[in-house]
Amino acid sequence: MTTTAVTRIISVLAVVLAAAVLIETLLFRIFARGGVYFITEQTPAIIKNGYTSLVLSGNTLFNFAAPLTLLVLVLIVVVTWLRRPDPIYIAVSGTAGAVVIIGLLLMADMSGAVLSTAYYTASSLVLIAVVALAIRRGVGVSATAFVLLTGISYLAIYSFKGFGSPEVAEAGIRSVSAYALGEWMSVIAFLALVPLLRGRLDRRAVVVASVVSVLALGMSFGRADSVPLIANWAFGLTLSLPYALYAAALWVVVAFVMSSFRRGDSTFAAGVLLIMLGHRSIPLTYFNDLVLVGLLLVAMYARPALQRRAETPA
Repeated sequence: MTTTAVTRIISVLAVVLAAAVLIETLLFRIFARGGVYFITEQTPAIIKNGYTSLVLSGNTLFNFAAPLTLLVLVLIVVVTWLRRPDPIYIAVSGTAGAVVIIGLLLMADMSGAVLSTAYYTASSLVLIAVVALAIRRGVGVSATAFVLLTGISYLAIYSFKGFGSPEVAEAGIRSVSAYALGEWMSVIAFLALVPLLRGRLDRRAVVVASVVSVLALGMSFGRADSVPLIANWAFGLTLSLPYALYAAALWVVVAFVMSSFRRGDSTFAAGVLLIMLGHRSIPLTYFNDLVLVGLLLVAMYARPALQRRAETPA
């Protein structure tokens, strides 16, 4: 199988995966948890049944997306291996391949402290290789900053999820935990995509992104008590920053993803969306693999900065 053929398969599956994870997030992670605020004993049976059906649909997509994520990761291992003898592509293939193998062992119920540490060690090495690949391909300051900040953000998570060192994550800087700093870097990473909107932002994306962000802001006023619960359950966010910054980051992501899809940068857009839909707390390899796949798609398929400058109207 040629590199071009595998790349085409990855591009198609990345979009399918992003769509499945988006719907899974809305129905299973957000809608299911939000249901506790409007489903009561007095709720009509038809509404309860509809709610249950939607949640089950989200759960089905969850079970569909988990193996699909692993499949896309396997294909990335293959396509990067086909690009040898470039040492960076070999490093990406080797580290991502290690994540796949260890992930399969974990899925086979061969859990344990050693495998968990090995998984997060391999994931950390993937993050380093991804940053090197972004620099190697010359994807530009904004895209590289996005990859780097997201990578550092997840390294903060690994410091206590994978390596059993909560004291490292809680030490932080001036009483701010490394975990909180990691969350802040994640928000800043999405805001770093703003320069990439130049030349690709369209009216529909602005309208949809604005509506979504206003709704997110409205939740903080209408049902303020529900926002932290849903944010933590769905995304593992503690909302330690001003809420307006999260809404702004959401606007950037929605606008960027929609505009990129309309411009034909679907694989890049799918990568950014998968990173946003990853989770920062629940110790499931599925959520972590989503982020790794997203970062790999960004580093591998973001257009080089020189090419973007040539395509951007003056």
